[in-house]
Amino acid sequence: MALSVSALNRYIPKFLRGERRTSTSRLRPVVLSRQRIFILPTRYGIIFGFLLFVMLVGSTNYSNSLGFMLTFLLAGLGMISILHAYRNMARLTIRTGKSIPVFCDEQARYTLHIDNHHGQPRYAIAFQLADQAPVLVDVIADTTAQLELQLPATQRGWLPITTLTISTRFPLGLVHAWSHLNLTAACLVYPRPAATNMEIPLSSSDKGGNKPSQKTGNDDFIGFRNYHHGDSPRHVDWKAVARGQELLTKQFSDNENRELWLDWDSLNNLDTEARISQLCRWVIDVDAAGSRFGLRLPGLQIPLGQGTEHRHQCLKALALYEDAV
Repeated sequence: MALSVSALNRYIPKFLRGERRTSTSRLRPVVLSRQRIFILPTRYGIIFGFLLFVMLVGSTNYSNSLGFMLTFLLAGLGMISILHAYRNMARLTIRTGKSIPVFCDEQARYTLHIDNHHGQPRYAIAFQLADQAPVLVDVIADTTAQLELQLPATQRGWLPITTLTISTRFPLGLVHAWSHLNLTAACLVYPRPAATNMEIPLSSSDKGGNKPSQKTGNDDFIGFRNYHHGDSPRHVDWKAVARGQELLTKQFSDNENRELWLDWDSLNNLDTEARISQLCRWVIDVDAAGSRFGLRLPGLQIPLGQGTEHRHQCLKALALYEDAV
């Protein structure tokens, strides 16, 4: 029975005008109007209706006035629960918030704002994405509630929000009221950083013709090498140790004018995704070291810079990179 009710929840809206796939269904914010809300009995609601039928038959056979009174009283409660389930969702406004970029294999997070502009509180409203566990929220009267939904980020690029299902079984659990929304929110998924640290190849010259120095010093970060006995503990990559990797030592250069370029063409021995992963690792490590760097990709060059915004710009370019075939 649960399977059949679940199937009805999926297929019935396709034949009703409230679930038409038009551009208006993707506008933000979305108001849950009566055309968007569908109601069906739950498993308990079907059992409840069957018991009412048995009580009605018994009361008729024995002409039991108290039996009739109890049957119609319970039937009235069931009908009222349908109205309350509808009112618990009606006229709620759903808005999407800003999504923070994540790395591949992490959980993409989507922020939703639920506006209740009416004087009636809403209880036990479930929000669910795809096959993820539903998130329950109560919305107090004349306030806005905020919640966060998650999806697994399995590949780089934009991860759009899937069909959002909003439902409730309030107040008695006899009926299931729901609505499907198609929202335009998307979360940017950065590439998966390479697990191994390769030394960053130094260009023979920058655009200005300056020769880079490879002398070991304490100014500009140029990559990692295997740990040698006697290396300064300050230069050990303790973050890599915390990830369970081998001891690595950070290398620096004394040339203050050297331009550190992370170049696509310096990784010719790797395939596309491996190159992207390694460049992602370099961007993270060089940014953590506080060095200025630029990124060269086929058809795109991000100039030298540093800081959070520059890091995001480089990681975004890697996340959205596509082979020019």
